[in-house]
Amino acid sequence: MDDPLVSRHHARLTGGPRQGYRIEGLSGLNGVRINGRPAPGGSVFRDGDRLGIGRTTLVISGGRIVATEPAHTALSADELSFVIKDHGQRETLLDRVSFRVRSGSLVVVIGPSGAGESTLLRAITGSRPATSGRVVYRGIELYENFASLRQRIGVVPQDDVVHRRLTVRRALRYAAQLRLPADYDAQVREHEVDRVIGDLGPTENADTLISRISGGQRKCVSVALEPLTRPEPLLLDEPTSGLDPGMDKSVMELLRTQTDGGRAVLVVTRSTDNLDLCDEVLILAPGGRAAYLGPPRRGARLTAGVLGYFGAECYAEVFQSLSDTPDRHAERYRRLHPGAPAQPPPDARHRPAPAAAARPTRGIPHGWGPRLGPA
Repeated sequence: MDDPLVSRHHARLTGGPRQGYRIEGLSGLNGVRINGRPAPGGSVFRDGDRLGIGRTTLVISGGRIVATEPAHTALSADELSFVIKDHGQRETLLDRVSFRVRSGSLVVVIGPSGAGESTLLRAITGSRPATSGRVVYRGIELYENFASLRQRIGVVPQDDVVHRRLTVRRALRYAAQLRLPADYDAQVREHEVDRVIGDLGPTENADTLISRISGGQRKCVSVALEPLTRPEPLLLDEPTSGLDPGMDKSVMELLRTQTDGGRAVLVVTRSTDNLDLCDEVLILAPGGRAAYLGPPRRGARLTAGVLGYFGAECYAEVFQSLSDTPDRHAERYRRLHPGAPAQPPPDARHRPAPAAAARPTRGIPHGWGPRLGPA
């Protein structure tokens, strides 16, 4: 399997399709999953089960083990809400937000202050799960299968997580040693590092100290750490914060190219300068309520686009209107989108049983993402 999450010798299956295949895991890093749950040694893979190795899902069909086609929807969020209680008072930070991110698409989340974009990002990465609702990656529920999904989700926090006293190449080499399977030899790891450098463009700075490159170039290096393991999807928290307009455009163009191979990319941002590069915009109103979900431009799929929908001349007017009358915009959106789930439930036969131990711990520091650490 051409997958950086799969070791050279990952697992051994013995038996047959009738009695089932007994699994012996040979890789301690990413392991094997059955129906989204970690499969310890001695587990049995039977007809009707889903066997997960890296990003590949295998099933038994006609007496053969075959790979299933990946779901067209990479990420879906259904009715996500986040409510906190303080001294008997309830405050809603996120209110029944639903959306989907399709493979090969770039989706941007924006909103005025207090709209809950950061809360939404924490909910869909599992670093701070929603109090109600669900998040589904490729047909697998995140909160019930966090341990098996955390290595498959790429998260780039707002603050750079690269060591400034390393060169770009050395930083990527260390990241490759930490993230790729232990039985990858140095030559294979170097190949992955070269691939990322070539794909993301820091070629001319590959042997330059990170402290000596610009803020925008450092952000590109932070983004480059994630594609080492080819995550699907890629989630970013304000990647253009503090950058000049030119670098803002360059970073957004870089993220646009990441969707060419089918990767889904979701970006939380405060910048509205380059929204035309994205496929869809999710706009939140104060109180964490959806106010718009659709193409950014007028005429795309016969829609009015963001400005036409809000009857505004610029995004500043949109944000001002959202802040002044958030209830009106949220209620209008609810009328126009009655609220079908973003994705139908997984087939009951394949749906993993809930397990409290598999849920991510609440309160993981924001920015550490599903890897449970910035490395």
